[in-house]
Amino acid sequence: MNSLLPATPLTSEEADESAPHIAEDSSSETEIPELPKPISHSERRRLQEAKFGSWFEAKSESITLKSMNEDMGENDESRSTKYLIEKQEAAVIISDPREYQMELFERAKQQNIIAVLDTGSGKTLIAALLLRHVLNQEHEDRALNNPPRIAFFLVASVTLVFQQAAVLETNLHEKIDRFCGDMGCDLWSKAIWEKHFKENMVIVCTADVLYQCLMHSFISIEQINLLIFDEAHHAKKNHAYAKIIRDFYPEEDDPRRRPKIFGMTASPVDAKVDVYVAARELEILLKSHIATAADLTLLQKSVHRPTEKLIVYKKLEPPFSTKLFQKFSKLFGETQLYRRPFQTALLASSELGSWCSDRVWHYTLSVDGARKLEGTIRRDHGLGIIVARVGGADVLEDNLALVEEAKNYMKKSPMPPPQANLSDLSTKVLNLYNYLCLRYQAPTDDKCIVFVTHRFTARVLEDLFGFIGTPHLRVGALIGARSGEVNDIGSTFRKQVLTLTKFRKGLINCLAR
Repeated sequence: MNSLLPATPLTSEEADESAPHIAEDSSSETEIPELPKPISHSERRRLQEAKFGSWFEAKSESITLKSMNEDMGENDESRSTKYLIEKQEAAVIISDPREYQMELFERAKQQNIIAVLDTGSGKTLIAALLLRHVLNQEHEDRALNNPPRIAFFLVASVTLVFQQAAVLETNLHEKIDRFCGDMGCDLWSKAIWEKHFKENMVIVCTADVLYQCLMHSFISIEQINLLIFDEAHHAKKNHAYAKIIRDFYPEEDDPRRRPKIFGMTASPVDAKVDVYVAARELEILLKSHIATAADLTLLQKSVHRPTEKLIVYKKLEPPFSTKLFQKFSKLFGETQLYRRPFQTALLASSELGSWCSDRVWHYTLSVDGARKLEGTIRRDHGLGIIVARVGGADVLEDNLALVEEAKNYMKKSPMPPPQANLSDLSTKVLNLYNYLCLRYQAPTDDKCIVFVTHRFTARVLEDLFGFIGTPHLRVGALIGARSGEVNDIGSTFRKQVLTLTKFRKGLINCLAR
């Protein structure tokens, strides 16, 4: 808004200077200035589009960067998220490598390798050593006026983007930036990307971000000096890791035309297949050789393996319908929209028990769940997808009324607290409950992680043990961010970071993930 200033009277000199000067024309004819030609509609439209394009290019980066900063550190609430990540990963690891780490680092300098080491053995330290080596070479190359190149540290999840970037920033004195799809990078132009590539020596990002940049020619593979693949076993089929190598990595062995590759994994195989065949396929795909420590005794001394204990539970009951399941089955009928909640509830009845099966409906019809359900109904109605019951007079209103009726039923009939018996829980969950209660019957510094197959299981176990656990058992759930179909259970990035922080501090001592 323009501010209004009080008028100031002009002096006589200023008035003379500010008055328009009219020159007398000696000719009798008055010269008429040439008027600008009128702009055609098509030309005006072209100018408007060009102006909008320039505005959009500048705005798209500022908007997405503003969103990123709000998530990672510009306002007080989000700044704590960035602080927590950096504090967690602030240890200097590069100054004291172990013998087997130096061994693999030397091999990585000579050829492309996939380092296979146990979790907690320090694979990231080897990557940091290799990055420092490659970047030192890069500085020398730039001093000789060679074209600049950049290193990429690729990860498989958003959480790892910020975690690994924090580790590298602590251990490398280079410009490092981080990107993931949630930042709106897909809106950025080539000019914006070129600015980021020019300002940084290392980019930590999800593999999809780099794949999109290569696909749109924002960067070429020749401009990259090192590709690091975290959790390299994901490189298969249509994963972005595999597509980057298949579609863009050149065949000719020219170090100036193709980047060095370093992969890291705890296991080169993550499926029930022939180990040797799968390992060989991974080597061929990543143009690398699988490598591990020559002296495994050194590795065993550095990595503390957990003690394994096998607990056998009785055969699970086949999936069954609880009373709540039957109620909603009559209410919703065979409508395709509710297929996911019904399938999840049936699966939970067998795997977890009747109380856990009903808990699925608690999530589906919660405030957020119902909002997602209603949004899906409106979307499907707009697309002309029939989601109403047969004979429904109004497709949209009929289905929205069903959701409202189900929500009201849940409010009027709240779920009773679970009981630690076979009426509410499956044999598997009951065995887990008994073990955890025994382990946490008294104060302890012990921590445990319960690995689950389905996302909803982590959420249900968190709620279940909140009701029937011991005072010393503090359970949390670590669930990835996701916004998909009805009944998808997800979490925000900030909540994931806070959960991990609580687990590290002992505020949570049992993590379901």
